[in-house]
Amino acid sequence: MRQKRIEVNGKEIAYYETRDNGSPVVLVHGLSSCSSVFIRQLIDSVLSYQFRFIALDLIGFGNSDKSDNPEKDYTIQGLSRFLNNFCTKLEIKNAVYMGHDIGGNVIIESFDQLNNPKGLVLLSSIPFSLPFHKGSFTQDEIFKLLSKAGIDSSEVHQTASLFVDEGVNYPDFIPEIIRKADSKTREIFFKSVSEGQYYDQLNILKNINIPVAIYYGESDQMINTEYFKNFTIPALWRYKTQKVKDAGHMFFYESPADFNISIETFLNTVFN
Repeated sequence: MRQKRIEVNGKEIAYYETRDNGSPVVLVHGLSSCSSVFIRQLIDSVLSYQFRFIALDLIGFGNSDKSDNPEKDYTIQGLSRFLNNFCTKLEIKNAVYMGHDIGGNVIIESFDQLNNPKGLVLLSSIPFSLPFHKGSFTQDEIFKLLSKAGIDSSEVHQTASLFVDEGVNYPDFIPEIIRKADSKTREIFFKSVSEGQYYDQLNILKNINIPVAIYYGESDQMINTEYFKNFTIPALWRYKTQKVKDAGHMFFYESPADFNISIETFLNTVFN
């Protein structure tokens, strides 16, 4: 696994890549996050041997540059344009796209611009309907916290605690990556969502013709997993959402053994 940098739209963007060739899998992180959350997939010897994982830091997050035009770039449409431009710059095609949290929403929003996607994986990511429903979060207070323009030290740790199962110690790197994200990303992103500046993502998934896998942790503290029961997705893998036991919002980090085996099966189904 190597960390690389590439210029996209005049900005230096950081990303990890496990190999130079092979079937591509693009990993997109969520809000107040970065590519580091996928470390237990990136270093998995079985997965990295079979697939070309590419995990980027979206503009304004992680080790990527911040935007000079945040009101444009940090909206859901702006991040989707950025993802498409990043993939175009790397000439990525025939890939599976895997998004955690709002990373899944960014992928869906840019779906018709991607170069022949082969599969879609949503990780603790609820597709947005029109109009947007705050009820997709477990509590209104959580939505208010996640959409704040700036958060103080106590709120950083409060947010970090939501990444894992209740009562579980969150990894030490989580507060650091929350602080690294441009503080404007949260407010601007959810402002664009609240104003309905996106496509109806449930409608997109109803008409998608590639395999779609949906995973969530059974103890997710952020999202209301009951929402999944209302989805109609004809291409849903194994005809149901995949629940990871004893894990929270970042279940793929908390329970990597179970998840990695499952996602290997999905990826081999798609690519073979």
